[in-house]
Amino acid sequence: MSLSSSRQWTERKRLPKPVDLSEELGRYIGKQVSYATHGIHRYPAKFIPQIPRFCLESFSKTGDEVIDPFMGSGTTLLESYILGRDSYGIDIHPLAQLIAKVKTTPIDSAHLGMLSRQLFSRIRSDEDDNSEWIPEIPNRAHWFRDDVLRDLATIKKHVWRMRKGDSQDFFKICFSSIIRKMSNSDADSLIPEVTSFRKKLDEQGKTSFDAMGKFENTVRNKLIDAEGLWRISKELEEQARPPKVRIIGNDARDIELDDSEVDLAITSPPYASAVHYVSVHKLEMYWLDLLKDLAKLDGRVVGTSRAYMNEYRPWEPKTKIPELRKLLGELVEKEKKSAYIVYKYFDDMRRNFIEVNRVLRRNGRYCMVVGENTFRKVRIPTYVILARIAVNCGFELRDMYVYDVINRHLDIPRWNKSRIEKDYILVFRRRRASAIDCL
Repeated sequence: MSLSSSRQWTERKRLPKPVDLSEELGRYIGKQVSYATHGIHRYPAKFIPQIPRFCLESFSKTGDEVIDPFMGSGTTLLESYILGRDSYGIDIHPLAQLIAKVKTTPIDSAHLGMLSRQLFSRIRSDEDDNSEWIPEIPNRAHWFRDDVLRDLATIKKHVWRMRKGDSQDFFKICFSSIIRKMSNSDADSLIPEVTSFRKKLDEQGKTSFDAMGKFENTVRNKLIDAEGLWRISKELEEQARPPKVRIIGNDARDIELDDSEVDLAITSPPYASAVHYVSVHKLEMYWLDLLKDLAKLDGRVVGTSRAYMNEYRPWEPKTKIPELRKLLGELVEKEKKSAYIVYKYFDDMRRNFIEVNRVLRRNGRYCMVVGENTFRKVRIPTYVILARIAVNCGFELRDMYVYDVINRHLDIPRWNKSRIEKDYILVFRRRRASAIDCL
């Protein structure tokens, strides 16, 4: 499905009928979505690697430069690397940056194996009081047992005393991967939560708090992932110029690249108040020394639910997009703060469209994977409104695809018990330079 011009769509009431990829993408389950290092660390709302792969193979070629302005754990970056494209990634989340870095950095698995054996030996033989390595965590006793705190502190001490660099980062990610499992939180909860179900399992002796054993098993499993990426890197080295991966900056609204520098952008953006990305991994970030001020970081995230009275009280809804105008009207009737939160999200996305427009080369594509969500029991047609903004910001809607959400662990949790069954791939082409006022 292609459209001859953006004007053609803007005169219609609805988006054109998308091409359904559900059957094609539905084949990918289990290990087929976690090959190489794709499964190196759990991260919310990941799209399966076959989605950026589809976009890369459809709209780019070997040697092209690709950017993901909301890279998350780096799925697009790893697929770009495997397919021989240079890539840039941006994310405000410090743990996402570390995961993406480890996920896309090949390391000799034999060397990692040797380091892991030395590390296990040092940890197992350590009988010191390592309490100084326990971080300050709000309500710490609620989240961790005393024996778990001691074991995690010992593991951290020896990982942090390793030589800084790629290998140490690999073991930091392995350490991070066990934090939630060793906490009192229900491992299946999106946000850390000590549930009655988890307490019942503990009382029945059905949970394990063997942090050292869990760390060793995790490292061994991640070594298999690392070996897969190492083999891929050896094959890529046979190319004239192996692909590069760079993580640049932390703000998708202010991209640190020159004009017309990339050929393709691919992303799955956040939603308006849909996932509290900072809170999801707050326990891991405290242990990794990555979180100094949770509220401050959460307030900078695109899609944050934080808003202050001095921001929304003087604000009045104003937009040229009919779907957004209607949505804001519904929300204002419920609560002005909620309307402002949604408006701010779409305004932040406007800034992202302007920046991606700037860094894309002539006729470059922007592939955006997005669906709908619900806020304050009001349905938000996110993909429709973002398509409108993109067109106003100098893009042309060229292609549109839809697919059933495949893996619920990869699904985007939307509040108010809403369940979204489909996501869309919107493919925009850069048509002209963007105007500032496109919302």
